Amino acid sequence: MFYNIYNITNIMFYVIFAICVLLFIYKIFLHISAFMPVKKYPEAKKNHKFAILIPARNESKVISGILDSIQKQNYDMSLVDTYVIVEKEDDPTCEIVKNYKNTHIIVRKNLNLKGKGYALDEAMQKILPKKLGYEAFFIFDADNILDTNYLNEMNKVVDQGYDVGLGYRNSKNWNDGWIAACSGLTFSMFSNFDNKPRFRLGLGIKVCGTGFFVAAKVIEDLGGWKFFTLTEDYEFSLYAITNNLKTAYNENAKFFDEQPISTKQSWNQRIRWCKGFTQANKIYTKKLIKSGIKDKGKARVDKLMYGFSIIPFAVTLASFVAYLVAHSVLTVVGLCIHDPNWYMPLICFGSAFLALYLFLVLYTICVIVADRKNSNLSFKNAFICCLMNPIFILLYIPIFVSSAFKKEVKWVAIEHGNSKNAKNTNN
Repeated sequence: MFYNIYNITNIMFYVIFAICVLLFIYKIFLHISAFMPVKKYPEAKKNHKFAILIPARNESKVISGILDSIQKQNYDMSLVDTYVIVEKEDDPTCEIVKNYKNTHIIVRKNLNLKGKGYALDEAMQKILPKKLGYEAFFIFDADNILDTNYLNEMNKVVDQGYDVGLGYRNSKNWNDGWIAACSGLTFSMFSNFDNKPRFRLGLGIKVCGTGFFVAAKVIEDLGGWKFFTLTEDYEFSLYAITNNLKTAYNENAKFFDEQPISTKQSWNQRIRWCKGFTQANKIYTKKLIKSGIKDKGKARVDKLMYGFSIIPFAVTLASFVAYLVAHSVLTVVGLCIHDPNWYMPLICFGSAFLALYLFLVLYTICVIVADRKNSNLSFKNAFICCLMNPIFILLYIPIFVSSAFKKEVKWVAIEHGNSKNAKNTNN
């Protein structure tokens, strides 16, 4: 009886696993594009006027880094205004901002509304009525640093008439421990294995937190920034796909971001991502599927891919957790009834886990190779990252489960380091 139940659970798992593989098989074709040459945009016919928005609550330690990098842009800076958003007039950031040209402070009034989305909306509500002629709004975090050619490259994207454009997000601190390295690889995977192939195939890109622009006409039509979930960037991505906005990815427009260095920081960050992911999908999944069924061609494919994107992950997560629980119970039952095969479920699950771990090690190697020109991972840290990134990825299982049971997840600030900690920028 014990052995029969053990066999049945294995068969069920293998069937579900096979279904998961089929659901993910399209990813193989997308990933091939990661190793293809970078797409180059034609030179812009004109320089466009931009506004840069930087939410900077208590960010005086790092704000000078991004402001310095903006001032050093290889672009006509008379066409660029920077707005730094703070919560209090006595924030030390305000004094620092006074040292930079065309850089303005916006002090928030409604502090009851917490979150980056509300800060951006309040700033836009103050800027839009002035009709200053901006053609695109750029959004950055205070710890970012721009490559000197960032605005010049993104100007090419604006010139092509795109509604949304995203640059390449690199890491400032690749070698500050395995958490920082694995976190940096997350964005490498996102850029090279997701946005790059999506853009090549004419599909919509996923905006990733920071380092992107939205055309002024889109902001004006919205009446500001109307995305307030914990992952307002992903929520906006779903809005863009639903409303057929023209989106672009420019790998040559590089900027740098500081990654968390402790397990606690990473855990808090990813709990917020998972909760925000769920919030945004709850708002847009039905809209995407309904709109996708009506559309034709690439628009249909794009919307249905987004609409059903949670299913492969949910099925994989649920099957893996169920398999773990079932084999743990079987092992205990086998011991209690003194079955001679009590250890078989443990060995089977251990083998499956080892196979998954080795697959993720190979996947990590592929990510590092695909991004070798952009990252400055030392050989030692690259080796450690190959061993630890599978664990970093698998931690999403308890993180996702934890976020599902949390009624409220608050935004927790990640303390940033020195503003000059961009070890691989060329500013």
